[in-house]
This record gives sequence, C-alpha cells and structure tokens, in this order.
Amino acid sequence: MEIRLDGRTALVTGASSGIGRAAALALAEAGADLCVQGLAHMAAAEELADRVIRLGRKAVAVRADVTRAEDVDRLVTTAVREFGAVDIAFNNAGMMQLASLEETTDDLWRRHLETNVTSAFLCARRTVPEMKKRGKGKVINNGSIFGAYGVPGAVAYCVTKMAIHGLTRALAIELAPHRINVNAVAPGNVVTPLNDPLYDAMAVKAGQPGDRESGKRELARSYPWGRLGQVGDIAPAVVYLASDAADFVTGQIFFVDGGYSVW
Repeated sequence: MEIRLDGRTALVTGASSGIGRAAALALAEAGADLCVQGLAHMAAAEELADRVIRLGRKAVAVRADVTRAEDVDRLVTTAVREFGAVDIAFNNAGMMQLASLEETTDDLWRRHLETNVTSAFLCARRTVPEMKKRGKGKVINNGSIFGAYGVPGAVAYCVTKMAIHGLTRALAIELAPHRINVNAVAPGNVVTPLNDPLYDAMAVKAGQPGDRESGKRELARSYPWGRLGQVGDIAPAVVYLASDAADFVTGQIFFVDGGYSVW
C-alpha cells in the first residue's frame, strides 16, 4: 500500500539536518506541503525548503527558537497563513551533550530540558488547536532508545527523552476524543553529526582514540542488526505515523533500533 499525504501540511522542527531533514523530504515525497524550522543553520533549512518546492510541493523555512513560546507562535502562525492548516507536527528539535552526573552543570541540564522537552510541549500546545479545527491531526515526537534505557554519561539526555515518551502517552489520552494521534519514534543510534561525541567516546573505549569510525564499529556491536541506523531508517516511520494508515495508533513509542530494545 502506497502511503500518500496529499493535501496535508506538515511542520517539522529541527529540519536543517539529520532525522528532521530526512523526515521532511519523505513527507514531501508522500505529498505533504512543508513548514520547516531552523535556527543556527538557516541556510540549510532554506535549501531544504527549495528542494521540497522542486519536488512539486509548497514549502517555507522559518527561523524560530522553539524553546520560546513567542517564536513557536510565529512559526505556527506562518504555517497556517501560508498553507491554511497544520495537519502533521513532527517535534524533532533536540540536542545531546555527553556529561557525567558531576559534569552536568545547571546550564547544561536546563538546555537539555528546554531543547528536548519544552520545545515539544510548546509546539504541541500551539499546533493542537489548529488540528482541533480540522477534526483530526498527527503529532509525532522524536524520542529515543535512551528514553527507555539509561546509559552512563548522558543523564540529562536520557531524562529528557524519558519525558518525551511520557508527554507522548499523556497527550495521546487527552487528545484521543479529538481524533488527534500522538506517537513517538524512538530511534536507536543514528549516524548524524549530533552523535559524533559519542563515537569519539566509543573510540576511546575501543582503544583507538581519535578514530571515529572505530567508535561507530564498537557501538554497532550493541545492535542485533549489526549496524547503526541511518536517517533513512527513521523517515518512513514518521510518514506512516503521519498517515491515515495510523489512525488507530496512538500513545505508542515506535522503536526503530535494529533490535537494540529487545537485545
């Protein structure tokens, strides 16, 4: 069955690179128009919007800090003004900085909470009223395998992804009467620049400091599938959860992890 999203508008945060970029392109290829958010890497977000337009879809890139309510309001207002609605929201913006408990400063803790959790909360709070007007909608959060499993040296990241999984389940129950589905993808380790510090740390563990590729190979041993994830592994799950095919799916944490979660 081919999944189509023609006539839908999707808002993707953290769309400049990685999973967000791949998901935005996959949504556009399925027929959705796109509002993509960027901040520090706006040139990449604008290039993405241009690429979506070349695919024959409508697109706009908006510079917004999704940890700020006023910026989120402007982001969603722009999407509604340009396309008339927000049918799909992929709350993907996030950060990860490795640090032990003692190394986790107050500032680092707050930045993880604001970037990974507050942004998803603010985007949901602003997009859901638009979905209620349409009588349905799809909210998709970006969780993580670390939202289910703790890992040394990443306490702030793990806690925020656990919070995303909880937010997903709570909103799914609250919004079910409005026919708004709320789910999360929970990727395993996906090869993106965000994870380079982790690969460097794994290289040290493997006795080959400075050899990032050896760090990737070491980490891949943790996965039954025998490799790390690629952004293209996650994007199809986002498209499915955004589609009518997932109308009876809500409150789920959709692990896409090469078997890590059942190892």
